[in-house]
Amino acid sequence: MYNYIRSCLSFGTLRQFYRYIISGVLSAAIEYLFIIVLTEYMGLWYIASNTIGMTGGFCLGFFLNRYWSFKSNKSFVHQFFLYGTLFLINLILSNALLYFLTNIVHIKYTISKLFAMGLIVMWNFIIYKKLIFKY
Repeated sequence: MYNYIRSCLSFGTLRQFYRYIISGVLSAAIEYLFIIVLTEYMGLWYIASNTIGMTGGFCLGFFLNRYWSFKSNKSFVHQFFLYGTLFLINLILSNALLYFLTNIVHIKYTISKLFAMGLIVMWNFIIYKKLIFKY
């Protein structure tokens, strides 16, 4: 357990985490921009807008994380499959949480989206580091 905690606090892991945060902020900005523009200006249902936005964020995030955050050189196809699987899980959970908070709890969809994004960020770093982009 000590070695695991120590590896999480190493300079390399902290640098990866910093890059992961930058990649995530860029991906999240794309995602959030899409949901607002598509819902407010294009008239799409916020769940459809979220799906499109998350897909755009997924594409940007995959390439930034693979080549910059984690500098991975493992199989592209294998990583894309794993990342895509995690994306689908995140998409289902995000849409379900967004629907629940917006339609049942009556929180504005833009606030619900921020809450869903925060939860997803928490578990993704560990999954990316230990499973998808491990080297």
